[in-house]
Amino acid sequence: MINPAYILLYHGVTDTSPAGIENFSGKHIKKSEFENHMQFLSENCNTVSLREMSNSLSSNVKNPDKYVSVTFDDTFRNIYDVAFPILKKYNIPATFFITTGMIDSDKMFWVDQLERMINFSKSDIVHVKIPKSERLLIRTRSEKIYAVNIIKSFLKASPTLIREKTLEDIRSQVGKLEKNTEKNYENLTSDQIREISDTPGYEIGGHTVSHEILSYLPEERLVYEIEHCIELLSNITGKPIDLFSYPEGQLHHFNSQVIQKLKISGISVCPSAVDGVNYPGSNPFYLKRIMVGFMGKKFPFDLTK
Repeated sequence: MINPAYILLYHGVTDTSPAGIENFSGKHIKKSEFENHMQFLSENCNTVSLREMSNSLSSNVKNPDKYVSVTFDDTFRNIYDVAFPILKKYNIPATFFITTGMIDSDKMFWVDQLERMINFSKSDIVHVKIPKSERLLIRTRSEKIYAVNIIKSFLKASPTLIREKTLEDIRSQVGKLEKNTEKNYENLTSDQIREISDTPGYEIGGHTVSHEILSYLPEERLVYEIEHCIELLSNITGKPIDLFSYPEGQLHHFNSQVIQKLKISGISVCPSAVDGVNYPGSNPFYLKRIMVGFMGKKFPFDLTK
């Protein structure tokens, strides 16, 4: 029997209570749940860095039992405030893929902007073209979640200009919102990234400048999203950056041109977000990950054993 290799994908780890539909997707897993996961990994699994796992898979050697690597995508500050101390407590190595356009700023990923606008809307209705004109009620929790999901699904498959125009239309309808005070939307600072990188067992990788889907981009913008991301992270950490992950990360979100540009830029490992496990011989640019917590995705091991 061939043992699978598991790459876990987290986005955030929260120690705050959500306001309204904030974090309804489970993108930010609860601190207590994350600690349970890391304690289980430390006691029951063979945990290694993503780099070590990729090298092992590429060399086609047999995987150890419960062979696991931990990764994070995006730039949420709670991975430093909440997750990082837990990782160190249980001596779990991890790789952090950073969207550089968010560093040292109060910017929000567009999906979070959408979530927050619908969550705190002063209107009970929002009109959107997705793709035809729709009138969405946003009075109740379930209506708000439905609206966010249907709008998000359409915009993830849309060109940037349509996405930005749609978000602006929604912004004009929901009324002026209070300044963001939700901790889960806060971003990492350069100093925090540097500290993570300087700690043995923890590596920094790229996740583009602005989280655009790479396969949708013209060549010039594709190169910019890769190279400027790598350059800034290298300047922050003082180290070469050869790890990367694809925004969104499904099979149609990257292609051979994207992989070629990554390789030219010195990237050696770039996991996807395609759900699944990996076996010896797995291509380092097609590695699968398990997005723990997101939309109810379960931790892949039985915590009771």
